[in-house]
Amino acid sequence: MSDNEREFFGAEENNNPVENNENFYSSKQTSNDNFNQYRDPVEEDIPKVEAEPAYSPYSKQDYSQNTYYSAPQSFDQKPEEKKKNKGFKGFLIAVVAIVVCVAVLLAVYPRFSGNNEDVNKVKGDDTTLNISDSPSLGKNSDSLSTIEIAENAEKINVGILIYGRVQSFISNSTNSLVGEGSGILMGEDKTGKYTYILTCAHVISEAGSDGYTITVQDSEGNTYDGIMVGYDVKTDIGVIKIAKTGLTSAEFGDSSSLRKGQKVYAIGNPGGMEFFGSFTDGMISSIDRPISSESGYEMNCIQHTTPINSGNSGGALLNEFGQVIGINSSKIVSTGYEGMAFAIPISDAKPIIDDIIANGYVTNRPKLGITYTQAMQYQQFAMIIKMKDLPAGSLIIASIASDSSLANTDAEVYDLIVAVNGEKLDTADVLLDKIENGNVGDKLTLTLCRIVDDNYSIEEFEVTATLVEDNGTGTETQEQTTQNYWEQYFNNGF
Repeated sequence: MSDNEREFFGAEENNNPVENNENFYSSKQTSNDNFNQYRDPVEEDIPKVEAEPAYSPYSKQDYSQNTYYSAPQSFDQKPEEKKKNKGFKGFLIAVVAIVVCVAVLLAVYPRFSGNNEDVNKVKGDDTTLNISDSPSLGKNSDSLSTIEIAENAEKINVGILIYGRVQSFISNSTNSLVGEGSGILMGEDKTGKYTYILTCAHVISEAGSDGYTITVQDSEGNTYDGIMVGYDVKTDIGVIKIAKTGLTSAEFGDSSSLRKGQKVYAIGNPGGMEFFGSFTDGMISSIDRPISSESGYEMNCIQHTTPINSGNSGGALLNEFGQVIGINSSKIVSTGYEGMAFAIPISDAKPIIDDIIANGYVTNRPKLGITYTQAMQYQQFAMIIKMKDLPAGSLIIASIASDSSLANTDAEVYDLIVAVNGEKLDTADVLLDKIENGNVGDKLTLTLCRIVDDNYSIEEFEVTATLVEDNGTGTETQEQTTQNYWEQYFNNGF
């Protein structure tokens, strides 16, 4: 099983029963819109054409600053004159002791109180990303020179370094560099204490892991502690911030006005800090190239020919005025492909970024809470669909998340979703539209089919699912699995 297929199914190594039967994958027709195959890998060795490129996201982590009040350690005391009134002196000592105790309690209470706000939680604000109607740079001419664009781009580019735990046969070391990526200086927050930085979710999405820290490096080589704000794995957008202001911020342009053939430029750190601030150029190949994630969420990306490599993720894609019009996210790295890179359009990213800054995640977005894939991609399922006259868009349930309402129903992994609310899945978009156009709390009636024996008999039944909020953190795990149908019923090579 390739890493790409494992990522697609959301399976842990050696734990997914699908992986234990090679015949299950032998006839898989790789979908060209599988978002995972477009991610640029950290590894230097690119797999050959026989297998899809493995995607190993840049290591990610969380870094939070702890702020506690400290009680006074001592008091400056002048030599006291001998007091005649010892009772008054004792009263003063008692008052001071009470003040110290109260200060200590105020300092310690936030750490232990179960009702207090989390002191490590990054508080959101109403800072928003500003998209300029007209460029402030080069407005007296058609565009800036390439040199001017490069000079301006260098100032807004930052490096993101991830430090954490590295396990080996010998030791379990910490504070090791485990990943590198790029970022864009967005601007300062409303308090004037922090600067927000845009990047990709896959650069920072494991930020909740203990023992990891983020370091941000600017164009002058200065380094800062990175603070997690939030990320969204569906759109691959992440936001961090640093306790530093006065840096040059990017200007953002309207990506909805882009045209095919337009000149674009990229700034980032391919290979890491060794090639910090590398600047490349290309052109737009496609405006709204649909790329689907393993969860079925579809992104319309900017396809461009600007060379980007491992480490460029999270870096800026700029127009001829030096405005950021996209966040470089991925590329096709398979042998036989050249010049196919993808960026998240900044106009599409704006509401996601604003929501992350305000709330730490994308709010009020519904999900079913499963991972799935199209059944017609597999010869075995395709045969069953034709034999039983099932809809061509039927979906295989690959995993059921612990927060999904389906975890408490008769639905199981490997079941086929053949209809939703009585509407047949002639295409997979039937289910996707119901989810994306629904609201958190909406109920969907799913018609499922299950293979019950080696004669390919199927059982059809209905379950009711409630859409839950998708916080976009990608923390879903496979909590409910069935017995391995493929080993039990299809050992004859099916």
